[in-house]
Amino acid sequence: MSVEVYIFDLDGVIINSGEDIADGVNAALKQFGYWSVGKERIISFIGDGEKNLILRSLKASTKKKFDETTEYGSKQLNSVRQFYHEYYAKNPVVHTYLYAGIKELLKVLKAKNKKNILVTNKPSDIAGLILKKLEVFDYFDIITGGDTLNFQGKTVAVKPDPEGLILSLDRLNQKCNSQFKNENCIFFGDSPTDIQAGKAFGCLTAAIRGGLSDKNLLSPEKADFSFSVASEIEKFIDTLSKDVQKSELKSQALKNEIPIIQDEGSDFICSYIKEHNVKSIFEIGTAIAYSSIRFAMLSPDIKVTTIEIDRERFEAAQKNIEESGVKDQITSIFGNALEEKINGNFDLIFIDAAKAQYINFFEKFKNQLNPDGVFISDNLSFHGMVEDLSLTRNYSTIKLVKKIRKYIEFLKNNEEFETQFYSVGDGISVSRRKNKTLAESVSTVAQKASDD
Repeated sequence: MSVEVYIFDLDGVIINSGEDIADGVNAALKQFGYWSVGKERIISFIGDGEKNLILRSLKASTKKKFDETTEYGSKQLNSVRQFYHEYYAKNPVVHTYLYAGIKELLKVLKAKNKKNILVTNKPSDIAGLILKKLEVFDYFDIITGGDTLNFQGKTVAVKPDPEGLILSLDRLNQKCNSQFKNENCIFFGDSPTDIQAGKAFGCLTAAIRGGLSDKNLLSPEKADFSFSVASEIEKFIDTLSKDVQKSELKSQALKNEIPIIQDEGSDFICSYIKEHNVKSIFEIGTAIAYSSIRFAMLSPDIKVTTIEIDRERFEAAQKNIEESGVKDQITSIFGNALEEKINGNFDLIFIDAAKAQYINFFEKFKNQLNPDGVFISDNLSFHGMVEDLSLTRNYSTIKLVKKIRKYIEFLKNNEEFETQFYSVGDGISVSRRKNKTLAESVSTVAQKASDD
């Protein structure tokens, strides 16, 4: 059953809203004379609705002495919650930002005619306001909040109850005059309650480990897929649009979060290989051998040498190569490309490994290109973050993006090679040696003048 409907939780999946939520909670606590609570602790309370968020915060503020079962406690809980709601509604996007690659992912899903649904415990009016401020509101077909919606007499239940998902799909089918079923959906969440809701609904589930919830709590829920950020699903949209079993290699990658090249990028390289009669390829970064097997299948005359530094991935690649039918065309090496000696020259060197080492890979292997050979480098857009660094505030990601930018500048200013950049897949470059005819002539004349 193909996946046509992408359902997203909001906090921890689409947006990092933790700091604004914590500020709102502490403002409410202060208003009613309670001690403030550490931001990280408040963030750990997020996941199953506004009421539980405030109740946990009140208990943390009072060292568990707050009692919501008394008449006074019940009134206080409602008063603090109301103040928080109003405060947060006025200040929802002070520090809040989209997670890396989310806007680009939503664009791609729309371009591929997929349907996007947002299901959140946050009130729908606030959710809509946030999405508008972050300029992604129009990418969603349906927005379902944790408040009551007058739709066929139903109300949205707080996750992990699946009623919110059921209601959202009903609304989508009515709006689009479609007949999508739960089997056509995948739900992205960062908390155990999200995964529980998705499983109860009967759709595929994707656990987002880089969200607001404790990632260690996600593993026991056994989501179908696991990603650091939701935008990593972009590599697999085309696979999920088909019978997943038709592509066992890509299914492996999807299940185990192993990076492989996007379809558009892979198609681009395959076209280049055929058009330029490429016969010898060196691939830096085997992963599970998806690309190397695909390249080898283009022609029995093509030979591929590929190297992988990760033992588990290397062993998976070996198994896939053995079963591929083109094993005699592929030489697979386990090791560090910067340390291993690679024999031979190549028509094409494909760089798709550690992004921080791209310049070092390029410099080490440039003399192993055949005269008309090229380097092809992947992931030069990195989910759109290379063009727009504001898409992430993660320190390690920012450092990585800056290194990719440095590599791009290295290519642009390289005196030996000329590079063309292509906006396909996740960003691809093709680098070939410059025409040396004139340079060599000048060098020869200069040498003769020196000899004379």
